[in-house]
Amino acid sequence: MGVDGLRRGAIMAASALPLLPRDPGLRQPATGPSLSVLATNVELSQRDADRQARAVLAVDADVLCIIEATEATVAALARAGIATTHPHCSDDHDPGYFGSFIASRHLITGRWTGDLGGRPGHWVDLDVAGRAARVAAVPTQAPIHDEDVAVWHSTIASAAALAAAPHPVVLAGDWNTTGGHLPFRRALARHDLVDAQARRGHRWWPTWPVDHSVLGLSLPPVLALDHVVVSQDVAVRSLERIAIPACDHRAVRAALRLP
Repeated sequence: MGVDGLRRGAIMAASALPLLPRDPGLRQPATGPSLSVLATNVELSQRDADRQARAVLAVDADVLCIIEATEATVAALARAGIATTHPHCSDDHDPGYFGSFIASRHLITGRWTGDLGGRPGHWVDLDVAGRAARVAAVPTQAPIHDEDVAVWHSTIASAAALAAAPHPVVLAGDWNTTGGHLPFRRALARHDLVDAQARRGHRWWPTWPVDHSVLGLSLPPVLALDHVVVSQDVAVRSLERIAIPACDHRAVRAALRLP
């Protein structure tokens, strides 16, 4: 981890208290169709696209939200057989840090790409067994430099504002923030959203950085930066972290049930 990584970690570690509160739970039972979503940041700077693609497609998930997706990512997914496993795809890859790719087993009925608080954003509308749902791939700005902080907060707020959809919403990706960060918690509360980690009672569920060391000692992830955020009417049946090769983030898979 370089100086920028240490700075990023220090900023977000300082935002970690209070820790993410537990969610009181659904206001009414969710009895609609099931939907599983994988959020993964495939790390632009350490690419092993073919191994990553095979690992991502090996996960049992109805929807894949892939962050830091480049042309190499998309080509590797094609070679790995994504047209068979997830035939409905929306591609917004980019050579930089804000490319994304959404792949689905369910029909995509609409899509959007554009500005999301100063950085690219991307969402799709799905038909899930006759139930509409919106799924967004979330790549927020990392607070590496002083000038990044304002954009960091605006991308968090703008991603949460996608909850204005007229149907259930899933916002999955690298939020670059811990659950205790006040702007993150306020943005979710403002739009009646909940972090799946809170719904499952995980006060601290770190996903970054992976495979880092200090003074030659390997350390586990320490910051919970990757989140699957859902509208309040969506049930979170299970949540798990998954290792993807050559990634500095753990992927997050959420098994959901729609209202």
